Amino acid sequence: MATYGLLPGHGVAEECRGLIPAMSLKARVSAVRWVEAGEAVSYGLRTPLASQSLVATVPLGYADGVPRRLGHEGGSVLINGVPRRIAGTVTMDQLMVDCGSDSSVSVGDEVVLIGTQGERTVTADDWADLTGTIGYEIVCGISPRIHRRYL
Repeated sequence: MATYGLLPGHGVAEECRGLIPAMSLKARVSAVRWVEAGEAVSYGLRTPLASQSLVATVPLGYADGVPRRLGHEGGSVLINGVPRRIAGTVTMDQLMVDCGSDSSVSVGDEVVLIGTQGERTVTADDWADLTGTIGYEIVCGISPRIHRRYL
């Protein structure tokens, strides 16, 4: 797993720190829609939006390896270099992202689920911490449906 730049746990010796993550998971915004304050998105409509927000749809879901509950645990993605909260439950084939009042997000924009965009980074360990597992499980859970490009 060190090949992926992942540490085996939080109590790892200092000399093992500094590994550079070698894997990223990216997609493109497939749809955007304004959603009114108090309305909710995704399965069960469990999490109403606090204010009117632009919601972006991303065509990756739990069948691709994104943890289903990540949206309810504070998970975020990067769009245009800005961390944006996953809204509601991750579905089988897609997830929704709360972009707030930022109307600059549009169809085709790159979405970084794991990796770096601009000055910001989201890691497999971030997802693991939010969902009560380890980074290894996140990386191993990325589905064969995801196109891989080896550099």
